[in-house]
Amino acid sequence: MAKKPGAAWLTQEVAEFLASCPSSEDLLAFRPSPRAIQRFGALLAKSKAGSLSADEEWELDQFEHIEILVQSIKANLRSAKPVRV
Repeated sequence: MAKKPGAAWLTQEVAEFLASCPSSEDLLAFRPSPRAIQRFGALLAKSKAGSLSADEEWELDQFEHIEILVQSIKANLRSAKPVRV
């Protein structure tokens, strides 16, 4: 997998969390770090202003791919949980 320096820390952050063998509850409670939230906001603002560099656009794409992966994991966990009545 190709990595660019701008997003390597984000991939590492998520990989370390997943490698810790989190419980289903921990996976469902997973939220981006403050650093990730701040960087995503900055990239999003630059995107809306039309001033992203090619590397920043790639980095924003990485955020989106990771978000899709995490949401997919959470959806699978939610559908696997028994419904309590």
